[in-house]
Amino acid sequence: MFKLLITLINHEAGDRRELVHNGRYKTREAAWNDAQKMAYIHKNATGTVTHECIVKIAEARNV
Repeated sequence: MFKLLITLINHEAGDRRELVHNGRYKTREAAWNDAQKMAYIHKNATGTVTHECIVKIAEARNV
């Protein structure tokens, strides 16, 4: 079983939040597919990163 570890970063405010997704995945591939859907990077008009979401996969027994 696998879980997703989500890190939300607001570079403008210097804020960082870490969450554990409640869903459980039987395979690493299923977790990876959802992780790719959740991850993002947002840039402003000048190309500076303002917000990002980083998603990592962990085994459920380690979470």
